Amino acid sequence: MTISFKTIMARITDGFTIVETLVAISVLMIAVAGPLVVASRGLFGADLARDQMIAAYLAQESMESFKNIRDNNIYTSDASNWLSGLNTYTYSNPGDISALDGSSNNPSIMSCTSGSCRIYKETNGYGHVSSGATATIFSRRFYVHDPTSRTASCSSSDECGVTVVVDWSEANVAYSIVLTSEITSTIR
Repeated sequence: MTISFKTIMARITDGFTIVETLVAISVLMIAVAGPLVVASRGLFGADLARDQMIAAYLAQESMESFKNIRDNNIYTSDASNWLSGLNTYTYSNPGDISALDGSSNNPSIMSCTSGSCRIYKETNGYGHVSSGATATIFSRRFYVHDPTSRTASCSSSDECGVTVVVDWSEANVAYSIVLTSEITSTIR
């Protein structure tokens, strides 16, 4: 019995070898994994951008509520009491204000004894009322300080600084948004 060259070649080229199969699977895995990594990073970036935007809005809301209280103090009493109820919140004793807490003309100030006040998502916005609300990843605090130093108390009678800090953590990385403004005893 003789085997022809044609029969040998047919047996060799009939299918894939194990090595060829492993190479093909490896190439396919690399081709699929690349776009998945890019999509995953894109989703993480979108989540981080959303959280940064929410944090910036939360900082702005607290600053505006602070200025609202300052404005009410100026209009309802003499200008020397423009920081009434606000100047006790310092770097070492921060507080927080939410437009949802208290009345619209007089939002209540919360003392942040642990360093930051937890923010809750309520049906009509963000605030500190925890009953019926969902806890968020955000904490916020504000403090009044000397305009030239964020850690020194304000001793000026007509100009101080106010800083609002919003903190959160995502994927074991801490983030914060810091908003600082100089405020005066006159409304500009």
